[in-house]
Amino acid sequence: MSPFVRVYKGDDMPLYIQAADAVRARIADGSVRPGDRLPSVRRLSDELGVNPATVVAAYRILSREGLLDMRRGSGVYVSEDARAQDAQSGASRALKEPVQAVEFDLSASVPPEDSYPLDDVKRYLVQAVDMDGGAAFSYQEAGGYPPLRKALARELARAFGLGVDAADVHVVSGAQQGLDLAARVLLRHGDLALVEAPGYQGAGSAFLAAGARVEAVEAGVGGLDLDAIERAATERPLRLLYVNPTLQNPSCAVYPEDFRERLVHLAQRHGFFIIEDDLMVDLAEQRPRPLRSYDATGKVLYLKSFSKSLMPGLRIAVLEAPPAMRERLESAKRAIDLSSNGLIQRVLTFILNDGRYAEHLASVRKRYEHACDEFCRGLSGVSGLSWERPAGGLNVWLELPAGLSGSAAAGACRSDGILVAPEAEFRSDAGARDAHLRLSFGSVRLNAAGEAGSRVARALSAAIAATGRGILARGR
Repeated sequence: MSPFVRVYKGDDMPLYIQAADAVRARIADGSVRPGDRLPSVRRLSDELGVNPATVVAAYRILSREGLLDMRRGSGVYVSEDARAQDAQSGASRALKEPVQAVEFDLSASVPPEDSYPLDDVKRYLVQAVDMDGGAAFSYQEAGGYPPLRKALARELARAFGLGVDAADVHVVSGAQQGLDLAARVLLRHGDLALVEAPGYQGAGSAFLAAGARVEAVEAGVGGLDLDAIERAATERPLRLLYVNPTLQNPSCAVYPEDFRERLVHLAQRHGFFIIEDDLMVDLAEQRPRPLRSYDATGKVLYLKSFSKSLMPGLRIAVLEAPPAMRERLESAKRAIDLSSNGLIQRVLTFILNDGRYAEHLASVRKRYEHACDEFCRGLSGVSGLSWERPAGGLNVWLELPAGLSGSAAAGACRSDGILVAPEAEFRSDAGARDAHLRLSFGSVRLNAAGEAGSRVARALSAAIAATGRGILARGR
């Protein structure tokens, strides 16, 4: 008998997220239907060979999404609300027919493979083995390879305009692990944690897995709704807030300086912590001051990945946290995977210390600027579409005309061989606002950026015509 779902323990993705994704896929493809009872926590944990807490965390995520009902004393069932989502999925499938082979994947915000600094990586791999031999393949210190921590502390001190102790710099296996570690250390069952909407769903998943109550705060070009945050902090004890202030995912917004300063002061006044996710900052045309630079009381944890600026397969990120959290973070890291890859940590150390990182960034920023120009030129000329040219990064946040949802627009693009990400994928509540597409122009070959934009324009033009609506394009 085949297992209900599978997880892969050698994968960098946390097991509870893998399990949630696998169950969600079973619901989406109709393998389980509204009202069906799912395996118990104990049965599924035994089947997967994982801790029961992993399955509880996965089920909790899906319950928060409205896909599961967790009935005390009875079991876990596919929610009746999933029926409406199934119907919506059916409508999307109808829009997608006939489905063509994927020619442009604009749904994944990742750098293209031909931008990877492979020659540098090959050279540094050899140097690392020559320098340290077998030690490069041994278990490393939980906090990270000491020379890398020093190099990262130097980089962060320059960005913050503050002194940074290398002992407070924790090397983690990707930004998602950084979120998971912070959640384990900071959150207890029932704590309130806030996330952005629209925003990166992995943050809310990590907080839910730690047992927190997760609520979304609306995000716009000016930042998060500070009044809503203050109300949450005043009415109930607020423990943690996640924010992605520079080239925000998915909106590409760069939150203004006054918002950043006010948010940190709010955290200091009410005593909650902030996780500042700065994954795109190195690709910004102008680097803004991070929230961390305003923090003098240990309320901001700074998280930064190198997956967008170098290559996703490095699986290396940095989490800088207050000194009081040193031992707890290292203990949590040891419990998850002992340590991050020692060989790759050495490679990143060479890249940072040899000046190659700055040279690489200058090159890719120029590349993405050109790709953005070509993509937006191809996208222009369609009534009803509106966007702001991003101040760097890999993505465009495209506003759709009334009457055409992001999910329907994504279906229309898919039928023309193009994958895009609708706004609904960045919101946790069913039926929430779905009026945009995130288009990752940086993920395609440079010489194909213009064609990709034109293909999206063609697909959306047909979709808009089908709705019987059309207004003046406001692309800028």
